[in-house]
Amino acid sequence: MTTTVLMLLGLAALYLGYRFYGGLLERKIAEPDDSRPTPAHERFDGLDFVPANKWVLLGHHFASIAGAGPIIGPVLAASLFGWAPAFLWIVLGGIFMGAVHDYLTLVASVRERGASIVKIAAKTVSPLAKTVFSVFLFVALSLVVGVFAVVTAKTFMKQPELVVPSFGLILVAVLVGTLIYRYGLNVWLAAVVGFLALLGLLWLGYKVPVTVGTAYEPGHDHWFVLTLPSFGLDPFLVWTAILLLYAFAASVTPVWVLLQPRDFLATFQLIFGLTLGVLGALFAFETLKAPAFAGFHLDSTPLWPFMFVIIACGAISGFHSLVASGTTSKQLDKESDAKLVGYGGMLLESLLALVALLSVSAGLYWLSKPEGVEGFVFQDLLKESPILAFGYGYGELVSSGLPFVGFAVASFFGMMMLNAFVMTTLDSASRINRLIFTDLTGVKNKYLASLAGILLGALFALTNAWTIIWPVFGSANQLIAALTLIVLTAYLIGVRKPTKYTLVPAVFMSATTVSILVFQAVKFAADGKWTLAAVAAVLLALALTIMKESYRVFADYYGLPKFPTKGTAKLGVFLLAGLLLGLLLFKVL
Repeated sequence: MTTTVLMLLGLAALYLGYRFYGGLLERKIAEPDDSRPTPAHERFDGLDFVPANKWVLLGHHFASIAGAGPIIGPVLAASLFGWAPAFLWIVLGGIFMGAVHDYLTLVASVRERGASIVKIAAKTVSPLAKTVFSVFLFVALSLVVGVFAVVTAKTFMKQPELVVPSFGLILVAVLVGTLIYRYGLNVWLAAVVGFLALLGLLWLGYKVPVTVGTAYEPGHDHWFVLTLPSFGLDPFLVWTAILLLYAFAASVTPVWVLLQPRDFLATFQLIFGLTLGVLGALFAFETLKAPAFAGFHLDSTPLWPFMFVIIACGAISGFHSLVASGTTSKQLDKESDAKLVGYGGMLLESLLALVALLSVSAGLYWLSKPEGVEGFVFQDLLKESPILAFGYGYGELVSSGLPFVGFAVASFFGMMMLNAFVMTTLDSASRINRLIFTDLTGVKNKYLASLAGILLGALFALTNAWTIIWPVFGSANQLIAALTLIVLTAYLIGVRKPTKYTLVPAVFMSATTVSILVFQAVKFAADGKWTLAAVAAVLLALALTIMKESYRVFADYYGLPKFPTKGTAKLGVFLLAGLLLGLLLFKVL
């Protein structure tokens, strides 16, 4: 199998999925009516509720949802199970689960006046479901903020050439936002100005690397190295603090000033890198070096449920529902724009996941390379970092299909694209967390609400606490997707729309996440990792609580057996939890 054939198959499937399945959802469920004002107009406040051009909003949504996940997930899945299962899950999962999840979350939020998914849960399921869901999401988003700050700080330390374009883009975004919203400049003319400025920043960043308090040996192409003072602190701490301060500022700044134009401009950078990857795959004609299928079970990692959690972004990811109902729904100009932004934005991420998959499966040798042949070995690079494996694989794939680009330039663009995703996700997660904290506590002061999430994120980042609980984050993220699909099904029941489009993915994702949480809880406890075992058990209890609350809604609609009393329902949850805890103790003892 060659990269050309697989990329053509992927492109055709994603296009057909958007046109026909996305169109089916639009006709059967969304039924857009552009005469009905969206929350961006109805609740306009100049801060969060601001209408945006559909292409600008697509840029925001795509840049926010596509963090490091759609790149790292396929790389790890290919190393464990081969490229074929990953390819099928990315394409089929993206079309029939992920895009459905994103699109209908956006539609539901718009119809509920910009309400978050937790508010929709309160209305369609129960107030208890809303409270439990909100606490979980606040902690999970704070963890995302902390981890992404750490990842970006380490990236800046390893590649100081990325500092100038990353922060320079913020200033350019403020300029572009002002030109569009204050002076009425045509959005595409402003985009050209911004894109040219971005290219200049990329070049300037390559010429002038920026470090903090440490010497950096300049290359022969560098003009000089700009070294910022560290004030006696570890450079990592300084970069992390700078990024957290940026996240705080971005979360309280009106969306038209920074969020919309920044993500719009970042999308040009992301689409450029994505286009290079697609063209590289189409014209490389490279035979995939990774095995198509490496087996259903590797060590203690069975293909199901693990691959469906390892590849989240790119197929289906719970974080997307937070973006769709947290920021995107508050900026939708017309209801008919929702399909392009929600369904189309998700399939763009699936395309990115395919580029990442083909980069490491075709651009790198699997276990070893033949003597006298240039190239890199996938398993060797993976030991250092899946991000490094992607960067080198992307460089090889693009330079093979487009020789005029060159390996060094292509690798740089690949890493720059990844860093742009991480930065945009960082500021979007901070803003969404502010809104969730307000929904949960009633604190309306935007500075206090934002500070709560930033401080918790800083605690995770600076104490290394994130390294303790991050191994279960993938399960937590997919649990959000499962619970969102359950809430959406309950919502569709309430508005008398067909439920099969969300119910089938909800059942599959619920079974997947509950299975992996049980598996992880038992394994962590057996290995003596009691903190991780406890976190997995808490997530399992969360899932069971919301599933129990939603079962009452489903029982009435589908004619299912009902719990005799509310107390009996609670007893069932406690008995199941006790059974699982007993299993844990039996495994340990």
